[in-house]
Amino acid sequence: MFSQSMTARLMPLILGVALAVAARPASGGQAEFYAGGLPSAPVKLEVFSDYQCPSCRTFYMTALRYVLTDYAMQNRVSVVYHDLPLQTHQYSREASRYALAAQRLGREYWLRLTEALYENQALWSQGGQFDVIVVRLFGPTDFARLKAILQDPSVDQTLESEITLAQTRQVQSTPTFFLHSKSGVQKVVGSVPYSVLKEYLDRLLK
Repeated sequence: MFSQSMTARLMPLILGVALAVAARPASGGQAEFYAGGLPSAPVKLEVFSDYQCPSCRTFYMTALRYVLTDYAMQNRVSVVYHDLPLQTHQYSREASRYALAAQRLGREYWLRLTEALYENQALWSQGGQFDVIVVRLFGPTDFARLKAILQDPSVDQTLESEITLAQTRQVQSTPTFFLHSKSGVQKVVGSVPYSVLKEYLDRLLK
């Protein structure tokens, strides 16, 4: 299920955890989850995404994961990830709950699970078979830890806070992302190719 090529892509990110993490507190407060980079980065990419959204999968698999390796690892761009499960997607809320629980185990767990959820979107979207994916990904011990976290009501509270934030920011579809820089804030709706995003990021970093 999880290819060697996927593991190879993940390793630079996992090894860079100590330099590239600033996650929300375990209490489930309003703090942002930095998927990569630090608040001090000159550019911040803030994305609202739905794990069951095909366009979100495309954006993550073809663009965002490369921002994490090519920019966030060097703290040139920080990436803030927000969960926004859409009501039209039957299993997206549960996927977000699993991802939020993985954040509390550590950024590397969130990263591995996010990769797995997007890569296997067609599998779990049919019937919500999250446990099959997660136990193979993390092993029985960490799987049990994640399942225990899922019982914490603050996971749902955090998710509701994310949804409220999206409403406040007038985010109505996914993916939607905001680019924060010294030039201001640019809102982008929909997936964009990495080549286009890279060119824009390079301009902002000049």
